Amino acid sequence: MNFIKKSNLEGVTLYKLGSALFGRPKVSVYSFLVDNLLIDTGHPKIGKDFAQALKSEVIDRIILTHHHEDHSGNVEALKKAKGVPVYASPLCCRLIENPKRIEPARIMSWGQPKKATAQALDLTEDIVTSNYRFKILETPGHAIDQISLYEADKGWLFSGDIFVHHYIKAFMKDEDMLEQINSIKKLLQLDFDVLFCNHQPVFKNGKARLASKLDFLESFYHSVKTEYTKGQSPKQIMKSLQLKEQRILKFLSLGQLSQLNMVTSAIRSF
Repeated sequence: MNFIKKSNLEGVTLYKLGSALFGRPKVSVYSFLVDNLLIDTGHPKIGKDFAQALKSEVIDRIILTHHHEDHSGNVEALKKAKGVPVYASPLCCRLIENPKRIEPARIMSWGQPKKATAQALDLTEDIVTSNYRFKILETPGHAIDQISLYEADKGWLFSGDIFVHHYIKAFMKDEDMLEQINSIKKLLQLDFDVLFCNHQPVFKNGKARLASKLDFLESFYHSVKTEYTKGQSPKQIMKSLQLKEQRILKFLSLGQLSQLNMVTSAIRSF
């Protein structure tokens, strides 16, 4: 069963999207519509319902923050339904053209992505709409192709998945902790208050919440480094830091999502 909830904030329409076999979905993702610009397309499972929900909306283009299936899952469906171009970073364009087979946990939540095409953004140029101007910022770490969009006059930051929460308990296997730290530091140089995170929007004090995420990651990073310099293995570090693995998540994701991945991501950068 699919769930779509529509809300508004200061000229931005938020679509909260989720899917579940029974009851309410445990995870959801947002797409944002601002000034005829749709930011991200939601997950594959919700494609038909989301296209129907957008039927009365005026959209002239779509932007992707990154290639993950909960953000790019309906590129082709919405291109067909709305007859509009889709844009993404050059790297994102290449990744959605050849989507990898994802693990059971993500298929259950979002669905398997299919091949899609988008036009490459010039990352040095702003995205200009009728009323707003968005600066494109490369913010890798969670995904190698992730971008964020910043509207300076409104103090808006559309941050993809750079935030999600001020603390986290699992990393995907290919996430880069040090790159995430550096990307957050870049964003914290900006003046913003509203954080349009695709999983947990923050409508007040968004910059402070993102700063808390930085504190968490830096603390975790340095704790792992301290134990690693003592000669400990990743699993020994897990034990020393009293980190508790989410075993069901790790099992369903075939090890692609785990807290151990957070430890090994930190170690890779030492």
